[in-house]
Amino acid sequence: MNEMNDKSKIFLIYSVVALSCVLILVTTFYIRSQRVLPEQKPYYSEDSRFDSLLTLEKDLVLKNQDGEEVKISELKGKVWAFAQFYATCPMCAKRNSQGLKALYEKFKDVPDFRLVCITVNPEEDGVEQMKSYAEALEADSSNWLFLTGDAESLKDYMVSEMKYDPIKKRSDPEEAAAKGALAHNMSIAVYNRDLSMVGRKDLSAARADGDKVYQEVEKSLHQMIDVVLKQK
Repeated sequence: MNEMNDKSKIFLIYSVVALSCVLILVTTFYIRSQRVLPEQKPYYSEDSRFDSLLTLEKDLVLKNQDGEEVKISELKGKVWAFAQFYATCPMCAKRNSQGLKALYEKFKDVPDFRLVCITVNPEEDGVEQMKSYAEALEADSSNWLFLTGDAESLKDYMVSEMKYDPIKKRSDPEEAAAKGALAHNMSIAVYNRDLSMVGRKDLSAARADGDKVYQEVEKSLHQMIDVVLKQK
């Protein structure tokens, strides 16, 4: 009888340990499945202003790195990736020379694809600065556009039409030295042929989470563009 009780106790102990292990595994899996990286969120979850596809209705006239006039409406019929930047931004320099450069190299031979960078500091970033920046990245103005324009019109368009937050000057000198004087959105947005934004990915935020996360987010960005390019 005592032997049976001992066996029952041992069985009960093993059962409790096994059940605990299962619960730990299930809990861990659930927590990981609920962890959503900032770069993986649908773009509209980051801003209450986005409750459906964001479509650009109004036009804006800008100038590219060659001093040629470019209208946003001319991008209709193309798939394009968009990023805010300015010439003296250290964070932009890293993102553009890595993430955007990789995009450019992958899709530069695709006739329907464009890469578009618009300065958030048009007061200081004129055509000359755009040209120097483009040359440093070996960007062809036929498919990688660096754009500037009238400061008031450009900034108003980004806020009212593209739904970006207003540009802010950093007050902390150390932060300004490390990240740049102007705080702006660092994500890369993808627009379809109807001038509708289908998503955003933030490679800069992903980089801060490590190489593995960066590679995953970069891959998802490329896949997003591939999918949109296949849509006619």
